[in-house]
Order: sequence, then structure tokens, then C-alpha cells
Amino acid sequence: MSTFVIVPGAWDTPATIDPVIEPLESAGHRVIVVDLPCDIAAATLSEYADAVRVVLPNDLAEVVLVGYSFGGFTASRVALDHPDVPLVYVAAWIPRDGDSVLDIFAGGDPFEAGEEAGIAAFDGLILGAGPGLCALNIKLYIAAADADKQESVRTYLEKTQRPQGIGALRERWRGELPASRRCTYVLTTADTLVPPETQQMMAASVGADVVEIDADHGIFREQPKLLAEMLVAASR
Repeated sequence: MSTFVIVPGAWDTPATIDPVIEPLESAGHRVIVVDLPCDIAAATLSEYADAVRVVLPNDLAEVVLVGYSFGGFTASRVALDHPDVPLVYVAAWIPRDGDSVLDIFAGGDPFEAGEEAGIAAFDGLILGAGPGLCALNIKLYIAAADADKQESVRTYLEKTQRPQGIGALRERWRGELPASRRCTYVLTTADTLVPPETQQMMAASVGADVVEIDADHGIFREQPKLLAEMLVAASR
């Protein structure tokens, strides 16, 4: 039996991970979903990592650390302290020295010109949600879904999304990640948020074993059973 400690991404509540819990628990595994302080504008990546550390079991022998999307930054920070714990990235951003997730995603920091300018740079995909916070424009994501899936996408996003602190998105990573640990990357081949070629490049930067899944970025909603099987396989 493995204990999967799953770190959600930006804007995510723990409910984002819900669809994969039942198939993992039915297979005899334990799941711990981290509740990050992402809706606190001043929260730092160190505080995100602390939120993981407080839920880690004392015995790490069966633990598998999973980072989803922006959770890849947080999982990477925690993994540095526990080199023997298997690490799985799921459609995740993997940090590189000197860069924030915005640098990797957008090629720079659109918020350097101010919050309003930074939000405007995303062409309506994110909205202001209070000082230092932004939120996904859920209406646009619903509209982009197939007509027969729009209601389920709406229900899922309204349940799982919340404001995200801009500061953590802007925070630059310091240091190099080892390329020699036990590491798997679940690559989403239809991803419209994290380009598959970018995922491949990031996976290679840490020497991860790559497994592919036909899904967009919402993999926990789209392919929970197959994702659960991949997580179990990565734990062995």
C-alpha cells in the first residue's frame, strides 16, 4: 500500500483531486490532499511547502509525493528534503533556477507593470480577485468545453477553484534540482495550458520517466481512473 500525498495547482482547492481518491482507495491505497494557502495573497512558496510538511506521515517508507500543475514547484521544494521519496509530476511546472512559473509559462513577468497590467496580459483568462489575488475566468473555460460537457465542467470548476495569490506565481526559484532521483512525469498530450513539448522538456530536465495520457490539463476530472493506475505504477 502506498500513501499518495498530492499537491494541487494554482487556484485549486483540495476538491480538485477528489475524482482520483476513490479509485486509489479502492485499490488499497491512502490519499492525503494538501490544502495550500494559495488564497492568501502574501503566502510564499516556503509556506506552501510547510503546508505539505505538516501532513506528511512520520514514516515516509510508503509515501509517494505528487505535484500537479503549479504544485510541481511546491512538490519539488519538499522533495529536496526527502530524496528517497518517489516523486510524480502530473502535467506539472518544474522549476528552474532563477525563474518563476510565470517566466516559464509566459516568458516573463507580466505583473512587473502592476496588477492590472498583469491581469490584462492574460486576455481575459484570469480576473482580479482582490489585492494581490487573481482568479480563473470560469466562464471562458466553460465556453471552451464541448457543448455536452459544459455543465459538468461548470460544476467541477465552481467546486474546485478559488483565488490565487499573485506573489507565489511571481516568486523565483533558487537552486538546481537533481536529475538522479526516482521521478515520473505524467504528460498530458492534449494539454492546452502546459504545452506537451514544454512538459517533455521539463521532464527531461530532471531525468523523469515519462508516461503519456490523452487528456487536457483537467486530468483529474477527465481521466481519474487511468491517472490512478499511472500513480500506482509510478509507486512501484
